[in-house]
Amino acid sequence: MNMETYSDQYAPLGDDPRAEAYFNSLPGFIQAQINSRKHRPATYEEMVRAAEEARKAF
Repeated sequence: MNMETYSDQYAPLGDDPRAEAYFNSLPGFIQAQINSRKHRPATYEEMVRAAEEARKAF
């Protein structure tokens, strides 16, 4: 699995289509929280963690 990370919030999520699909399924306010991070999650597991952290913030 590709473990690259991206600093550009609009960069692709690499070779993990699950991460992109999961991100797209999240409510807009959670997506906004994730996009506001300095480093956008690059894997499915990182995306799930980021979404959980964002949910806790609300």
